Amino acid sequence: MAGRSFQDLLSFLMLLLLCAKPGLGNVTGCIERERQALLHFKRGLVDDYGLLSSWGDEHDNRDYCQWRGVQCSNQSGHIIMLHLQATWSKNTYEYQSLRGEISPSLLELEHLTQLDLSFNDFEGNHIPPFLGSRSRMQYLDLSLSGQSRLNCSHSTGDNYLNSENLEWLSCLSALRHLDLSSVDLSEAIYWLQAINKLPSLIHLDLHQCNLPPIPPLTPSLSHGNSSVPLVFIRLSENYWTTSSIYPWLFNFSTTLLHLDLSPSGLNGLIPDAFGSMNSLEYLDLSWNALDGEIPDAIGDMGSLAFLDLSDNQLQGSIPDTVWKMVLLSHLHLSRNQLQGLIPDIVWKMVLL
Repeated sequence: MAGRSFQDLLSFLMLLLLCAKPGLGNVTGCIERERQALLHFKRGLVDDYGLLSSWGDEHDNRDYCQWRGVQCSNQSGHIIMLHLQATWSKNTYEYQSLRGEISPSLLELEHLTQLDLSFNDFEGNHIPPFLGSRSRMQYLDLSLSGQSRLNCSHSTGDNYLNSENLEWLSCLSALRHLDLSSVDLSEAIYWLQAINKLPSLIHLDLHQCNLPPIPPLTPSLSHGNSSVPLVFIRLSENYWTTSSIYPWLFNFSTTLLHLDLSPSGLNGLIPDAFGSMNSLEYLDLSWNALDGEIPDAIGDMGSLAFLDLSDNQLQGSIPDTVWKMVLLSHLHLSRNQLQGLIPDIVWKMVLL
């Protein structure tokens, strides 16, 4: 009897081991509901190019950890990443993309930390709010998810994925990377407040989102109370015709490395407060309506390697402080109304 009990215990332990280690057994049988969730998600899509051909229900194709775009945890076998971005065809000059709708079956993937559906064709559908219920999500990329063909237009339209507000983001407390480039956010009036509720966010890309004008900022946004540790911000091609974004941006003077506001309708003088952004390595303010002189404070940005102020209405001479930026390797000032001579010291800037 003792021998029989030992064998039963050993068999039970082996079964647990097989369910815990994807490489040791049929772990898909242990998490069948996640496999079914992926198959249900696939049924809601039109796959013109066979991108999901490896997603099958056949006996020899049941291990979803081997499916295209799926990554599982080595410890638990749970799905933790879905990278299903479209692929670019050099022959047809278009994206080979998925079409259709984003199925709520993704809710079954409770351990999902990364979701990339960029450059697919969701045909002007709304971003499903249920995506905001994935509290473990750290990486979300829905950029250019409205049309499969390359589109260089500056305007958003009916073919773009869209969202009337960004409140659905509020539960994504672990989110670190958010890319909604070319998602139509023209009705998301309080987008900035929603972004400010993401305590872990470090990468924000809202390029060409048709963002609405920014309303007057509350003290919690404009006076440095933000807890968001952003290091990358791209808000280019939104055309606000306002500069009210500045107070919020200056909250990140000690963390921000990359800032792109080209073109975004900025006007007036370049604030001296840019000089306090001593961590910034990349600054693009080109193609705006900035006027006046380049402030001396620009030279205080000791980490700056890339500076683009071209295609504005800047006047006067280039301040001497610019030539003391020893890490500067790219400087673009063309198509302004600048005057004066370039000093000889520029030839000593070995990185420029």
